[in-house]
Amino acid sequence: LYGQIVVGPPGAGKTTYCNGMQQYLRLIGRETLVVNLDPANELLSSSTQDSKCNPENVEVHKDNEEDKFLPYETILDVCEDVVNLSSVMEQLKLGPNGGLMYCMEYIEKHLDHIVKLIQERLPPSGAYLLLDLPGQVELYTHCTCVQNIVRRLQKQLD
Repeated sequence: LYGQIVVGPPGAGKTTYCNGMQQYLRLIGRETLVVNLDPANELLSSSTQDSKCNPENVEVHKDNEEDKFLPYETILDVCEDVVNLSSVMEQLKLGPNGGLMYCMEYIEKHLDHIVKLIQERLPPSGAYLLLDLPGQVELYTHCTCVQNIVRRLQKQLD
């Protein structure tokens, strides 16, 4: 199992890069799937049209129906399968940075479940994984949750 960990500041184009890389790798014959590990990237997964996410939590431009879907096919979308930022902010009355810190710590504590979901969804022939991570600098400077998540994913997914 091979893959890339995609990090960068907010708005740098991480999701766009994952989309382009997935398209390119598929063109050359490599099965490629994306793991959306950004709980603030609350667009619906394009691979699951009947989403478990609450549509009211998704910001949508009314004039463009395609804007509500992630541009890539996911094997796992944390917003649909685990936790999403808007729900955490609403339920725990946190701001965006505190809510994102909570989400990433939640993902870290439930990583065994996330790894199990990825392993169950991987095609038998394997795939190249792209891990789309959040870009907020606080997640890398004020806590170790992202580093711990990446380290455990590397170990558990070999």
